Amino acid sequence: MSKDVRGQWQIIQTSGHVVDLNIQGEDADGTFDANGNSAHERFSGNGAISDARATDDEFVCLISWDNGAKGRYSGRFDFQGRLTGVCHDEAHPSAVASWFAKRPPTDEFGKLQ
Repeated sequence: MSKDVRGQWQIIQTSGHVVDLNIQGEDADGTFDANGNSAHERFSGNGAISDARATDDEFVCLISWDNGAKGRYSGRFDFQGRLTGVCHDEAHPSAVASWFAKRPPTDEFGKLQ
């Protein structure tokens, strides 16, 4: 069973970027490439989510931004369901930032029902 990443939440990067995610659909296998999902960041614009999945242990996705950047996000869930990770721009792999997920009210992700 995968973690439930549906809903509105944020990725807060150490670079100062804040990614607003809206995951409307997640399949039973934890993938969530399409289904009305969206990403937005004030400097990068809107982003298309692809190559995306959540398992009980990890979260990964690629966000293709309006400004041409392609951000690869990968993270791990801790035992409480909190999510932290790293990201990099696929065109500039040396541009790396750590991040954590902010999901009100507890910042925890539960099991997909």
